[in-house]
Amino acid sequence: MKKLILTSLLTLALAASASAAVPSGGVYLDKDGTPLTEAQQVPPSLRSHKMAPQNAAIQEAMAALPHSTSTLIALTVTEDGTAANASVAQSSGSIILDQYAIDSVNLWQFRPAKRGDRSVSTSVTIPLRFISTMISVPAAPTSQVLKDMPEEVREAAERNAHPVLTVKVYVNSDGKMDGAPEVMKDEKLSGADFKALSKYVTASVKTWTFTAAKNPDGEAIGSEVLIPVQL
Repeated sequence: MKKLILTSLLTLALAASASAAVPSGGVYLDKDGTPLTEAQQVPPSLRSHKMAPQNAAIQEAMAALPHSTSTLIALTVTEDGTAANASVAQSSGSIILDQYAIDSVNLWQFRPAKRGDRSVSTSVTIPLRFISTMISVPAAPTSQVLKDMPEEVREAAERNAHPVLTVKVYVNSDGKMDGAPEVMKDEKLSGADFKALSKYVTASVKTWTFTAAKNPDGEAIGSEVLIPVQL
């Protein structure tokens, strides 16, 4: 789960700033010698952006970010749509994350630039943004309405002096719950009572709404949160 969270927090943006379409002192011509219009000079675009595998060092570097940061990668998109000569044009401040950005971009596939009906190599820059996962403001429920208690649940709650169960949920950056709530085991409850109460709590929490956690930059991020539920 941790690896999935880290991957989802790496925001990608392609800002392909292609080399000037019109050369200094002249114009591009098609095969018949006719000057190409601007519409016939198409910059490269991103076809797929598979990320490189994350090892422990990369995960630790991302988890340690006090603030979000970006790596600006300069590269050539070749005529066949592959990346070549990738290098760091502007560092994120982390050698590990800079290298991870290069390794990832080298896996990407592009639609090459076009001049008329001909594919051409083009220089571009691509920023990769790494979002800090440090929590400044935790995720929290905006509503905590419990469902009507069935009789067996009410009896189980009364038998155990209306216990407090702790629920773990993962709230994504959109403020939506990702996956099912997990009720933490309470050893003071019998197996039957815990089963009845946890099933009831899970059904209730699934109807709740949340606000996402925020990092020190005020950006919404995904995070786990523990919520006490009084029965």
